[in-house]
Amino acid sequence: MTIPKTTYPETIDTNQTLFYVSDGLRVRLSEDYNPGDTSITVVAEESVMRSFNSTGIITLTEQCSEPEFRAISFYYSSRTLTTFDGLELLPGFVDVSKLKDITNVTQNIMSIHHNNLKDALIKIERFAGKKGQEATYPLTGTMEQRINYLRNIVLKPKSWFKADKKIGLQPFKVTFTDQSFRLGTDGSSKNITHTWYFNLLTEEEKGTLTDTVLLNDTTYYYDRSETKSYESQDNLRSNVSFEYANAGNYRVALNVENDFGSDAAVFDQFINVRYPAPDEAVVVAVLRGNQKYTEEGSLDGYQYTTLPIIRALVNTLIDIKIKDDDNPDPRDKTWAGEAVTTLHVPIDQIKNYTWAISDDLSHPSTSSTRCLFGIGGYYDMVLRTDTEFGSYRITTYPNMFDIVESVNLWLWNYSGNLSTGTSSIASYEMGLISETFKNSGVAQNINIDNRFLSTDQQKTEFAKNNGAIQRGTSTSGSGGTALLYWASGRNSGDPSSNEKVKMVGYNGFDNTYSTIITEIDRPWNWVSFASSEKVYFILGGNLSNTANTSLTNQTKSVLGLSTMAVSSETLQSSNYRNGAIELQSNMVTFDLSGNPNEGHMSVYRTAWHNDTGYILRNDAVGDFFRIRSFYKTSGNTSEPFVDIKKLTDMGGSARTEGELISLSQGVYFFNNSGSVVAYGDSSNTWTTSGPGINSAGYRALQDTSVSTFANTSNTLIATSDGDKTAYLSFDYSTKGFIKFSEIDTTFSYVSNRPAGNQWQMYIF
Repeated sequence: MTIPKTTYPETIDTNQTLFYVSDGLRVRLSEDYNPGDTSITVVAEESVMRSFNSTGIITLTEQCSEPEFRAISFYYSSRTLTTFDGLELLPGFVDVSKLKDITNVTQNIMSIHHNNLKDALIKIERFAGKKGQEATYPLTGTMEQRINYLRNIVLKPKSWFKADKKIGLQPFKVTFTDQSFRLGTDGSSKNITHTWYFNLLTEEEKGTLTDTVLLNDTTYYYDRSETKSYESQDNLRSNVSFEYANAGNYRVALNVENDFGSDAAVFDQFINVRYPAPDEAVVVAVLRGNQKYTEEGSLDGYQYTTLPIIRALVNTLIDIKIKDDDNPDPRDKTWAGEAVTTLHVPIDQIKNYTWAISDDLSHPSTSSTRCLFGIGGYYDMVLRTDTEFGSYRITTYPNMFDIVESVNLWLWNYSGNLSTGTSSIASYEMGLISETFKNSGVAQNINIDNRFLSTDQQKTEFAKNNGAIQRGTSTSGSGGTALLYWASGRNSGDPSSNEKVKMVGYNGFDNTYSTIITEIDRPWNWVSFASSEKVYFILGGNLSNTANTSLTNQTKSVLGLSTMAVSSETLQSSNYRNGAIELQSNMVTFDLSGNPNEGHMSVYRTAWHNDTGYILRNDAVGDFFRIRSFYKTSGNTSEPFVDIKKLTDMGGSARTEGELISLSQGVYFFNNSGSVVAYGDSSNTWTTSGPGINSAGYRALQDTSVSTFANTSNTLIATSDGDKTAYLSFDYSTKGFIKFSEIDTTFSYVSNRPAGNQWQMYIF
């Protein structure tokens, strides 16, 4: 091996090149040294051996040889506690034998300042630094590093530039401004060269290009026609212009070079030349069995003039895609809206599809996707298409998805004039989860005529003489149907016309009505009980009344929901129990001619609960009809309705308006008081709960902008889910739509109901 020597300033010296020496170290050879040996063994003296440096210079000396041969010196590269290894004879010494025991191995310092000088030299070297090094940060490192850092700051160029615009449509002319700086020299540099590259390519992008340039240690390919170079000595700024003919994202670079180095500013995708944005995409649905188009959309060429609307049940997958069959002539676009060449290849192809749909699924960047909605309502379809070169188009189909929940609340408003016999109804859908009404459906003529009635109370009750019941087990969202029925009334100018119970079928999913031929001849003011299999009609007007009598109809008509066949029987006195026989007459007063002052009518509120029908009826007349008398039906396993029994009157303050609703624990009577009266079918008692008439919380749910909002005689319609929740909709305002929870007997606001005259409300 070679004895280490100083190479400063290329390297900094250490104790291995400027050797560390300890004064007066001495041990004895324990084995003879022979010329050429590279290792010697000494008598173990641990404390002394540990004082020897790991590498260094030792001398073998004895007093039995001639003076010129008494001492020989070696460099050793390592040691142990008993050996010195890697011996190399120093120049100027003769390699001779040395005997053990009489030969000492020593290390004697020649000057007491040796190690201090050595250490000082090393510190000076470290301060001055290695040749050619450069600091990374200012005011750090050795003198060499600091000087070189400053030199390169002052003398090495820094490239920079700007463009007057970066994004535009083809052809796109851009003016670039050279903003390079740090272009100083030390008086000996030559011209500074500026070279522009307007379209640099990587290895993957190069195509057929072969010209290459190394910028910032990266090799790029370029076209010579898209470069420009100039030299300057006065460091003047220069503007250069270049026109891009084709759409694309372009990498631009400016390389600045002088005698002290070069620097390149390389900006990836610096210039974005775009083709005009694609047209709106044409999106269609691939319908499943439980889905339909309510509006298929009309196409003019490759654009919609009317947009599609898809109706589907919640929690069912809906497949939509960009239409992909052949385009009509002229075929200069794709269905995604891309312009194409004569070979029908997109000029600026769409690379990214971003579907913005407020559903429960994520949507990948593909031309087709699936949607899934957990809540009913209308949902927009929004699709953003981004092309390869940065153009984009946002396609929006408002309310494309008409999502219906499995179970819905249906509100029917009537329009027209009941006093002329020309009227119709229209349905409004509210999902029980979304609790938001949709727009109205198709109108259905019902031609109710109330011209034969004379008092406001009669007309109010006549408008309520209707009902609804689900046919079968399918809910509205699953295509199930409901039966709507109502009192037809008659033309007062045509005494021969008969009053009927008329009917129509309603499919909630399709939002269509179906004709029901079945009709029941029956004067109005009847009571109906709708079970899952039958609808019972009792009471109502009796055309055979004489003076000072106001008898009710004693025919019980039974409509079978599966066959729509009607059977009839006459209620006997024996069918009325515990005083219920009073239902055979209306509670009215008579004038001097024996005619009822209030008309032949009663105020009935009914509910069907657990195969039992319940009736509330007025027990007083006058300026108001007081609703109080209470009855229920009874029967057997095969026929739940045989008899009617009078029960304990509904207690509490007098009620002139309200609705009777079935919930899980019994039947509840609601009006505009906040006080809820419930009859438990297991306890057979009335109880009162709710926030009460003076509750600020209940009144806050009302439309306080209407002066009569707190009037307890405000009319309403109501329905329930048959379990824990009832919905109340007051006639005086569209904001008076609230719900009641049987669980904690509280009311809460739902939403504004659709404007119009309320007719019927039902959940199925």
